[in-house]
Amino acid sequence: MNFLTATDIEELLKLSHRQAKALMRTDGFPSIQIGREYRVEQERFEEWLEETKGIKLDYSKC
Repeated sequence: MNFLTATDIEELLKLSHRQAKALMRTDGFPSIQIGREYRVEQERFEEWLEETKGIKLDYSKC
């Protein structure tokens, strides 16, 4: 089982750090919170990416 961080998501999707953090905290994204940090299982991220055509980022939780 491999987990991705916001920095990993940032690099994979070519996002800014703020956008990656917002994505990790957006409802519907398969992340889990561990302490103050968010992680997403790589397999669940790949499934989510295939299913999702667009998403509105929630910057209010950053």
